[in-house]
Order: sequence, then C-alpha cells, then structure tokens
Amino acid sequence: VSDRGHAGFVTLAAEDYQLAALGQVVELHNVGQRLFALLRKAPGVTLHCPDRVANVCRTQSHVEVTLESGEMLTGCVLVAADGTHSALATVCGVDWQQEPYEQLAVIANVATSVAHEGRAFERFTQHGPLAMLPMSDGRCSLVWCHPLERREELLSWSDEKFCRELQSAFGWRLGQITHAGKRSAYPLALTRAARPITHRTVLVGNAAQTLHPIAGQGFNLGMRDVMSLAETLTQAQERGEDMGDYGVLCRYQQRRQSDREATIGVTDSLVHLFANRWTPLVV
Repeated sequence: VSDRGHAGFVTLAAEDYQLAALGQVVELHNVGQRLFALLRKAPGVTLHCPDRVANVCRTQSHVEVTLESGEMLTGCVLVAADGTHSALATVCGVDWQQEPYEQLAVIANVATSVAHEGRAFERFTQHGPLAMLPMSDGRCSLVWCHPLERREELLSWSDEKFCRELQSAFGWRLGQITHAGKRSAYPLALTRAARPITHRTVLVGNAAQTLHPIAGQGFNLGMRDVMSLAETLTQAQERGEDMGDYGVLCRYQQRRQSDREATIGVTDSLVHLFANRWTPLVV
C-alpha cells in the first residue's frame, strides 16, 4: 500500500499473522462454473436457466414469480440477489438511497514484466485509488479510480497511452506494464436499500448495498448477508415458523444491521479520507 508522491509504503504479509493468505482473488467465470455445477447436483434445488423473471405477485401468504418461459414459481419468501438497483426489489417497491462519489472506476486486465507472485497492490493517487490484484496466467486485474468528468478522455486513450499513464501512476514495483486488455468504466456511488426487507422479500449482496471498491469489502459483506439469511431461515423452519413471515425477516435485518452499517461506514470514510488532499490529513 502506497501513496503516490509520498515516501514509504506499508507491506502486509500473511506470515506475519500466521495465515496462509490474507485473501484470495477468484475469477468470476471460474466461480460461476463451479457454483452452477454444485447447484445442478444440490438436493431440493431446481435451476431455471436460461430464463428471466416476467412478473412478481406477493400475497399475504406467499410469493408468485412468473418467468418469461411462462412457468410460475410459488414460495413463501423471495430473495433478491440480482445486483445494484435490483429489478426484483424495484418491482417490490423498495426505495433506494444513493450517494454519488463523483468518481468512476476503470477496470481492465493488464500484463507486467515482473511476476506478481500472488501480491496485491493498492496505491493512492491524486485522482483516486488504484488497485492491482493478482490473477491467473501472470495477469493483474486493475481497478483505477478517476474523477467522473474524465470518463471520455480515459476511454479514448490508445493502449500505448493507457499503459504509459498507468505506469506513471502505479510505478515500477511490477516492472514494465506491457499490455492492457479491454477497458470499461462505471460510476461509483454508495447505493443501498432504505431497508433490506419488505413484505415476503429480502435483499442480499449488492441488491442490498453497493460499496466503493476502495477496501474490497462489498463481496465479503454480501457473503455474510447470505450466510446470515440461511441461518435465520433454517432456524425459522426448525421452529415450524413461516419463513417469509415479517417477524422472521426482521430478525434477519437485526442480525445484519451492525455489520452492514459498520462496513458501509468504514468504506465511506476511507473514500472521503483519501480524496481529501488537505495537508494535515495527508501527513
């Protein structure tokens, strides 16, 4: 971890904490293949893919979901896990709170002349944080934050200019940046549901909250949502309760509230701290 233009850096090593690794970077394609394989074998799971939700109808006692294929599914609770500004949650009347950061994230895969050896790098620059995360085949996954107004300029750069600018911002800890793959950009904002539950509906992951990538905690927070929801629903089933009952969903919300608010708060504070170039704060 380093701050461009300032001396020194911080190194966090797994062995200092008696750990095999501080974390893992897993490529989405590989995770998706593995999860689908497990789902196909899982008892009690019916996979409807490819298909899309055409309509959602919630009654007092259950939820009806109609698919574009015409099939109708009925259950006691609907779990919306379809990402930021969840279409399912929107249909169910969920309100959103959004706080734009006036930043965008440029993402790409890059190649370097020095092997990353499983190391991840984060560097704070005058425009915003820059992360290089280790991937397979010696590649790095780049997340590079910039002011929102630079979007067209950044996406217009040639591969050569992009590599030069990235080299200048990141430095030479991985040697020369030799290649940058296809680039895309998306605006950054703190987006969260006013409440992660509503009648017979519960939101998890990015559907419940989408964070700035500065601390890389959005995925971890979403996984904790899923684990906590599974525990809450399992306990309700064991007690003979209606898993979609509002009281059951409120228990889930209460279990998640402190972790959710703390993680959102820390991430948001980091964004504002490292966006502030006021000298005493930088020092």
